[in-house]
Amino acid sequence: MQGTGEAEKIIPGTLILAAAIFILANPAAAGVEISDFFSDFTSSDVTVNSTQDFQGKAVFELFYSGSPVESQAVTLNMRAGEPVYKVIIWQNKPQYDYYIAKVSIYNDSKLLTSRSYEVSYGTSSLPGFHVVDFSPSNSGVQLLLRPFNPSAVDIKIELLDNNDVVYTKLKEDISLKTLPEEIKTTWPFLLTDKKNYIVRVKIFTHRLYAPALVNTYIAKFTATSDVEILADDVQVDEYGASVTIRGKSQVPFDGFIVVTARNRATNETKIFRQQMEEILLSGKEDTAGVVWKGLAPGTYDVEILAQDKGNVTVDKYETVLRIPESSAATATAAAKGTPGFTAFLLAAMLLLAARRLKGG
Repeated sequence: MQGTGEAEKIIPGTLILAAAIFILANPAAAGVEISDFFSDFTSSDVTVNSTQDFQGKAVFELFYSGSPVESQAVTLNMRAGEPVYKVIIWQNKPQYDYYIAKVSIYNDSKLLTSRSYEVSYGTSSLPGFHVVDFSPSNSGVQLLLRPFNPSAVDIKIELLDNNDVVYTKLKEDISLKTLPEEIKTTWPFLLTDKKNYIVRVKIFTHRLYAPALVNTYIAKFTATSDVEILADDVQVDEYGASVTIRGKSQVPFDGFIVVTARNRATNETKIFRQQMEEILLSGKEDTAGVVWKGLAPGTYDVEILAQDKGNVTVDKYETVLRIPESSAATATAAAKGTPGFTAFLLAAMLLLAARRLKGG
């Protein structure tokens, strides 16, 4: 009995030592794990957890009948206890109905853990709707679904910067019946000028006795500043021009209006340039005005440009102006007799434009 008691005391210590050796020899046992993995033939995503700081890579692979079709590697740089979510876009077009997707986590060249996912392409994965429109832009994304059969779906919109998701919007329990369903999302933050972004839509179709059917869709856009000249708020007369511009992008627009007046009879051209006071983003408006200086009576082709600081034209508006003899003489006399006339006239035009915007 005494020998048995000694054995009982020795075994727990031996097990602890063996477990410690196993953990040191096997980093996967120390807490690196794949908590979620998905793939279709458009894209794939993985969520990785670790109980300790970890640097390694995730290798995404696609197989057909055991033979590799495509492979992509993504760097992992993880902090303990903070899940990492990575997304890749498959580059090859599908040629068969069934594939196997696999993701493997490596520490240098050592495999830590892996997971597989069956990928179906064709009739077995077709949802009960058709994506009529999927249009990402500088301001947001528009999605239009036309249902074939009544269903309920969850829609996750992801903005990707390479393999990282920088923004996610989830809309749950959307009922698709007979009429097309439009979903719109605006970016709530600034975009980087000239940067290429990918928008991924992940749609989960609810099924009564089976897991949700998941389909993903991809679209790309390049972020640029964008504005529009509001045609209904352009005022051009014998005294000058007032122009209202509205932002259409989450890339800030810091620019000018450039107004060119070309006399049809003499071909004489004058150019007027005015800085916009406001930096414009999506939905924000600002009004700027110019006062003609030295325009002789006559008929003019007027071109109005919205230009950024790199002199790139973002929008354009054209109209025609006639300056009669009497108006030109009156304006010239008033300008000479009243030094503050030009500033006063410009302020008046801006005030009128502001009242129009407010509906006054």
